[in-house]
Amino acid sequence: MVEFALVLPVLLLVLIGVVQFALVYHAQNVATTAAQEGARLGAAEDNDPSLAEVRTLDVLRSGLGSIGDGFAVTAEDSDEWITVTTRGGYPLIIPWLGSQTISIDAAAEMRKEGFRSGP
Repeated sequence: MVEFALVLPVLLLVLIGVVQFALVYHAQNVATTAAQEGARLGAAEDNDPSLAEVRTLDVLRSGLGSIGDGFAVTAEDSDEWITVTTRGGYPLIIPWLGSQTISIDAAAEMRKEGFRSGP
């Protein structure tokens, strides 16, 4: 019983750490997927960057809930490429660290669709 009482706090810390890592990993994957989806939509023929930003925010909200509203999304348009970048923070679940967040950043770049003449 004494050994269990000594090991239990360490075991709980490890368990909370694993859960926090899984949540942050999930948030990073959602942000990457959102940036890729936005870039894909923005790269479609005759689309503009504002549609890419809207799609990226939709995917963020779908995957992260209300936390996705706190992400900043930018879509940059050039002659051949569209780049979508997402930046935001994911809150920690560990109570004694206060209201700290972990930074989540993702970017995706896609070549625009359309007819290109030449060899």
